[in-house]
Amino acid sequence: MSKSSNEKRFKLRKQCREALAAHIYDRLRLVVAPERVRLQPRPKDRYAWSVARTNTSLLKSSLSSGSTSLYQLICRELGRSLEAVNPQSYNTGGLPKEGMKVQDLGEGVVDGSFTVEISELKATNSRIKEELGRTRSRLDNSLRESHTLRAEANELRHDLQILESQNKNMHDELVQKRVGIAGAMQTLSSLQTEGIEITLDTHSS
Repeated sequence: MSKSSNEKRFKLRKQCREALAAHIYDRLRLVVAPERVRLQPRPKDRYAWSVARTNTSLLKSSLSSGSTSLYQLICRELGRSLEAVNPQSYNTGGLPKEGMKVQDLGEGVVDGSFTVEISELKATNSRIKEELGRTRSRLDNSLRESHTLRAEANELRHDLQILESQNKNMHDELVQKRVGIAGAMQTLSSLQTEGIEITLDTHSS
């Protein structure tokens, strides 16, 4: 590597470290010397990096042995897809831990932060999933109740058909008996008109 290339790499690395240190202070109010900034912080360093999934490779390199393109990419993405956050909220890959809340990100993480936006979207998505679950449960209960009501309605319909059939039969029998009684009364009236006395013997001889 030529002397000019080494000088360019040294200059970009220095600028990158300074930019990262300033960003850490802006976001977390934590003072870190530029030469001590790490892309893979230790737990005791009190800061971590949040990175978009498309740029997770940024955290797999070391600043001391990085390329000029790495330093340029870090400076370009800093504050856009790479942010300093509270280490308790993130895993070693720079991705949010499960169940992380926006207030866990650190005092310096403000509106406009992609980390905050992602966290809020995840929280909203979680609430929507919970509401969908409750709605689905209510729907299932309603369907079960509807099925039960349909079964009861069919049973009542069947019972009604039986009662209607029985009522029709009773009505037909009543009509027949009325016709029979009317005929008997007419015959009795005719006999009485002809002077024939009809005696109904209700006693045994």
